[in-house]
Amino acid sequence: MPMNLTNTLQVTGCHFGVQHSGWCYPRHHHHLFELLCCLEGEVIQELNRDSVILRPGDWMLIRAGVRHRTMNHSEAQYKYFNVHFDLDVPEIRSMLATAPYRHIPYEEAKRTSLRSYVTELKRIMLDHESEAFETADHFRFEDKLLLQSYTLLIIHDVLTLMRDLSLPPVPTPQEGSLSAADVAHTIEERLSQSLNETTSIAGIAKELNLSRSQCTKLFSKVYGLSPRQYVSRQKLNAAKELLVKTNLPIAAVAEKLGFSSASHFSRQFRRWTGQSPTEYKPKQ
Repeated sequence: MPMNLTNTLQVTGCHFGVQHSGWCYPRHHHHLFELLCCLEGEVIQELNRDSVILRPGDWMLIRAGVRHRTMNHSEAQYKYFNVHFDLDVPEIRSMLATAPYRHIPYEEAKRTSLRSYVTELKRIMLDHESEAFETADHFRFEDKLLLQSYTLLIIHDVLTLMRDLSLPPVPTPQEGSLSAADVAHTIEERLSQSLNETTSIAGIAKELNLSRSQCTKLFSKVYGLSPRQYVSRQKLNAAKELLVKTNLPIAAVAEKLGFSSASHFSRQFRRWTGQSPTEYKPKQ
């Protein structure tokens, strides 16, 4: 049976780092998921009100929007691997968002191929005298594919471990005890599931028994942008993919993304990119 797959992996800040004793990264949050591996040394990872010690070989998955900070209180240097990512696969995103964070001890991680994948990533980066994707413009196309492939393999092994290991319970929207991050993630799910519709933040607020202003404030606090800006960003990414990967006419792309007309879509796309959809679309 033939299989068709069209998914997008977003990767930022993929790097290997070394930090001295006494180093501290201040409390912060991201709108992407974060994977962190302690390679050498020992650090304290504070997440919301919890503190977790990461030792060599330990991994940590941090859900988007969770506030955290890292402190190296040991005498040794802290060496680590870190990557921020997102996938537009609802089932995978749902699994990744099951808990605010997931600590995977070395004893569990060594059952997988995680260490070998990280070794290969580091080899590729060092071969190009670069340790970050942001400075990898000179990478050969095939090496960029390898970087993405190993990142996906790392995510695969982490998800496999999450299936095998028990996870702490997470409250659902019906329980009425959601944290700000949980509410923001619920809003984000509603928005991402209906990009082709005119989704109203007021409607989502009503569903969650909150005011529109409360929803907007909570979402902006966690994701760093308003719900409207988030939808615009997601629609832009979807528009680019449709224009590049399909032969759909502009009117069909506009309809898929919920625009009232092709001209409305074209005006908005030009505001986003400085180009019209026709100019952006690859020439045959």
